[in-house]
Amino acid sequence: MSLVQGYSSSEEEIEEKTDGVNHKRQKTSTSIFQEIACPTTSDESFQQSKLKEAKAKAKAKELKLRRKMNGGDPWSSIRSEEVQVFQPGEPVQLQEEDDEELDKFKPTSQFVGSNELDYQGRTFMHIPNELTKQAPGDQECFVPKSVIHTFPRAHPKGVNKLQFFPQSGHLMLSCGNDGSIKLWSVYDAFELLRIYKGHNLAVKDISFNSTGDKFLSCGFDKVVRLWNTETGEVIKTIETTSTPNVVRFNPSNESEFIVGLSNHKIEHYDLVAIHNPIQVYDHHIGAINDLLVDSETFISTSDDKSVRVWKWQINIPIKVISDPSQFSTPSAKKHPKANYIALQSMDNSVKVIHSTGKYKWNKNKLFKGHQSAGYGIEIEFSPDGKILMSGDSRGYAVFWDWQSKKIVNKLKLSTLPIKCITFHPLETSKVAIAGTSGDIYYCD
Repeated sequence: MSLVQGYSSSEEEIEEKTDGVNHKRQKTSTSIFQEIACPTTSDESFQQSKLKEAKAKAKAKELKLRRKMNGGDPWSSIRSEEVQVFQPGEPVQLQEEDDEELDKFKPTSQFVGSNELDYQGRTFMHIPNELTKQAPGDQECFVPKSVIHTFPRAHPKGVNKLQFFPQSGHLMLSCGNDGSIKLWSVYDAFELLRIYKGHNLAVKDISFNSTGDKFLSCGFDKVVRLWNTETGEVIKTIETTSTPNVVRFNPSNESEFIVGLSNHKIEHYDLVAIHNPIQVYDHHIGAINDLLVDSETFISTSDDKSVRVWKWQINIPIKVISDPSQFSTPSAKKHPKANYIALQSMDNSVKVIHSTGKYKWNKNKLFKGHQSAGYGIEIEFSPDGKILMSGDSRGYAVFWDWQSKKIVNKLKLSTLPIKCITFHPLETSKVAIAGTSGDIYYCD
């Protein structure tokens, strides 16, 4: 008998009303077990969400791996047959990135010239006797008039840097977006001599030491390598924490070099203890664009629109050149005969500062007539300092007279931007020019 009307005092009691309106079922141990054992809707949705999460992680890892193998471009294409297809009900296997496999790239070098040795058994490193009789800057320089030779598709994806062999200029080094570095003969014959492959992404900068027997290279793969020019052997390799934009030897001690990085830092390394930098210069707040080195100081330009002067191994700039109206400076060059520094500005002009004292602006020196905004276009002086030259985003090579600041000549070379320009150290009017097209133009 129930204590309260409508409720049963015992779980085993079953009440049934004959009118069929209310029915109570007896709860047995079997029914309770069945309710616990059956999966609920919330459990199934939780498993589905975990499966979707695992699929998303696997797809993201594969996409990251594919982008790295295709050159790090976020818009790199992925072929449909390379994409892993997930079937419902199959276990998801997550791919683990193996850094050792991704970084298995081994640097190589190959001689591709006609003759590795001349008739006297000398290699291409031998400087011709005619080029040893004078020093750079002794000759009077003139503006080139035309292209005398073209290296077609030297770097098919674009050239990033050109540099003549120090003092003599009988060889020329180039690097490009194809990840290769190439050494060219430009004296007796125009030919490709040696190819250096030490980067699996685009090579951003190269730099000879004072004798030319070694050079540094850096690229988008965050690797800096020291090469033997003659044999193509990699002497040292370091991995940086960010993309290196520019690399330079210390002229007073060539066992040291500095690297300008995209994370606004400049790292100073010693080849004896290569694993960690001996100094880090970190006062910039933008990516480092260019470095101009001297025996006692060096100058850095950055995307933060400032120019800073440093003493070696001291992380405090001795001078900061910054102005609200100042633009970013992708290239800086020192005048070979006077105490001036030319700065390529992103407002389509070349401005000049003093290289001594308080590093003041020289407002009387302003060069215009070219377009450089939006591109990292290089500037250069002739060895005698009478000619200032620059590339152009419309495919021109522009030459100014240093004294009059007037344009002396404009060479139309390409429809694509001209980014690299360098003057021969001994010849009177020979200039090497290159850019986005990938061709190298040798002008005289």
